[in-house]
Amino acid sequence: MKIGNYDKIITKIKSTENMPDEESIDILVDCVKKCISFSSVKAVKRLEKINHPKLIDTLIGLYNWLEDDPKKRDLSCDVRTAIIEAFGNLNSPKTINTVKKAAKTIQVMKRATLEDMALGLRATAALTLAKIDETSLYEISLLLFDEKPDVPTVNEIYAKATIRKAAAQAIGILGDPTGANLLALKLKFPRNEIDDVLAECLESIIFMKPNFLMDVIEPYLFSRDEYFATITALALAEHFREDILDLLLCTLEKSHEKIQKIMVTAITLTRCNKAKQILENLLTHPSKIVRDEAEEGLKSYPPVKSS
Repeated sequence: MKIGNYDKIITKIKSTENMPDEESIDILVDCVKKCISFSSVKAVKRLEKINHPKLIDTLIGLYNWLEDDPKKRDLSCDVRTAIIEAFGNLNSPKTINTVKKAAKTIQVMKRATLEDMALGLRATAALTLAKIDETSLYEISLLLFDEKPDVPTVNEIYAKATIRKAAAQAIGILGDPTGANLLALKLKFPRNEIDDVLAECLESIIFMKPNFLMDVIEPYLFSRDEYFATITALALAEHFREDILDLLLCTLEKSHEKIQKIMVTAITLTRCNKAKQILENLLTHPSKIVRDEAEEGLKSYPPVKSS
């Protein structure tokens, strides 16, 4: 790629900001078809901002054009990923079939080793499906449990972690109650699942608030693992507020000092009068870490106005 060509395309993209929509679309489509990844992505993002009746059909057509010869036209999958992300923002049901196709895309290429270039594309497709298709739980759940890499790799469990993490987040966005069962299965039987995926499952299931929530998340809340205790406590504080204070306080009393500090932070974040009273009581706690964290927490509450 010649730098001059890239600069010319970027200049063209910028020039469309002052053009009529119809003319802008034609020029931007031409910019995408120059097949220079960075500028093509910029052209897609500019297209997304145009409010025109033919925009959706244009983007679907572009996606299909890229798919016709993907290794030549979109080797990195970045341009198709940008289009799928745009579909999520535009929220048109006409794009559902294209997004479902993206969720199944595997594009293997050989670099130093074989590599699946479509990981980011499938992850973005999961999040987009959650936004545009309320019936997409099946497609998303396949991605949540997809662990086997499509190409040989040393660290197999990490190969599709980005996709599984996005799928866990997508299930929370989708809000389908059946999805909470799938998240619960992943959390109850994690096998060798990596921490970041489990953390996303925790955040989504806490957001969804199924009636079996506490049975699933208590082992993570009472864990000696600071990472899981932090994720769980802060998510509970965010979504349950005052209703979760007794559990956080109970966890604090049963945990070692580093976890205790996390629980005091979570209590502070519920931002209610009951939490303030708990923090005041913790000023006399046997642990200096708890006392210090409670004192810091109280500073974030507005001072009582003198009459």
